[in-house]
Amino acid sequence: MKLRNYTLRYLIIALLFVIALWAGLFYAVILEEVYDNIDDGLKNSKILIIREAYANEKVLEVREFGINQYKVAPLAKGKLYDFSDKFISTFEFMEYDDDNEPVRLLETVFNDKNGNPYKLTIRASMVEEDELLEDLLTALVALYIMLVVSIALINQIILRKAWKSFYEMLNGLKNFRLGTGNSFTARHSPIAEFKTLGVELEDLLKRNEAIYASQKHFIENASHELQTPLAISLNKLELFVEKNELSEEQMMEIGRVSDTLNRLVRLNKSLLMLSKIENRQYADEETVNFNQLTEQLVEDFQDLADYKNITLSIDTKQPLTFNMNKGLASTLVGNLLKNAIVHNHTGGKVNIIISPDSLIISNTGRETALDKDAIFRRFYRDITNEQSTGLGLSIVNSILVNYKLKADYSFNGLHTFTITFPVKES
Repeated sequence: MKLRNYTLRYLIIALLFVIALWAGLFYAVILEEVYDNIDDGLKNSKILIIREAYANEKVLEVREFGINQYKVAPLAKGKLYDFSDKFISTFEFMEYDDDNEPVRLLETVFNDKNGNPYKLTIRASMVEEDELLEDLLTALVALYIMLVVSIALINQIILRKAWKSFYEMLNGLKNFRLGTGNSFTARHSPIAEFKTLGVELEDLLKRNEAIYASQKHFIENASHELQTPLAISLNKLELFVEKNELSEEQMMEIGRVSDTLNRLVRLNKSLLMLSKIENRQYADEETVNFNQLTEQLVEDFQDLADYKNITLSIDTKQPLTFNMNKGLASTLVGNLLKNAIVHNHTGGKVNIIISPDSLIISNTGRETALDKDAIFRRFYRDITNEQSTGLGLSIVNSILVNYKLKADYSFNGLHTFTITFPVKES
């Protein structure tokens, strides 16, 4: 989820509660004000009716509301009565609307001029006030929705504008690659924090570029300097062997030294390749056809397979293509294929299956599973194979990480390595 959408989500949730609370309080205040106004009118009517009752006793004879909006009921003498005003909200049938409508009642007790107690009930229709409250509630709900939507849209526009420079810097970082010679330049931002972030990023990447270039030159120079004495040493050993002046035991010792030096040469080359892969020095990419590439590599390894009497079978009926560096693609498949042959037993088999989203290489070998958590680590190797550098699968893993691919190992009688590729959308 994008940062602006993340903040907007919490803003909208907060607005829903805050505006709802405000609207509820506003409606309650308006409702209270309406009731207060009606009650004031009922109190005024009470004063007028009681005053008229002292002047005209016929007022005391009104027993039903009828045309009048009040009624009077005599009470028994000698009892104590509560002379305070009581307000009641209820419903009464209205002939005009042919329905029950809300009314507000005031009930009180008063004494006439002769001291006789009477119960006075005054009625006030709330039809207009009720409709007013309904309209007000509808308006509040509409206003509530409009406010939330409007604030969300306006905030989205403002956030998009405010975060524009940040996302431009983010896209620049995504496209930035060390060692390509392209410098990172932060876009101008009116926001002080983003401006500071851009300056710091530029300085940081410049320092990283300088460190990367220094490490790259060191690794290349160190590798070159190591290759030269190793090659000289191997050549000298070959010259000793060609003179035929050494005993058989000395020849065997020279052979062991030669094997060790050859392993050092392979180790040096593998470490250099690992460094280049992790530093993303294989920038050139193209669409690689893994069917053709695998068939070519199977043909190249056929002599080694024949030497160990290993059967190679390949199913490339379904096409598999992926955009990557072709040299790394060849190294990826080649290391897996060589690993399946070298660590196989005489008379074994290697099966290769290619599908549109996976490359599967399975082989016979030792009868127990490998350590799934360790096989892709550097220098992890089969202790029975002294010539192995332990970097073949580590190089495979570095290539997979570089292209965000997934590898899986399983054992069900066959040692199976599965490389999963992203499915292309049709």
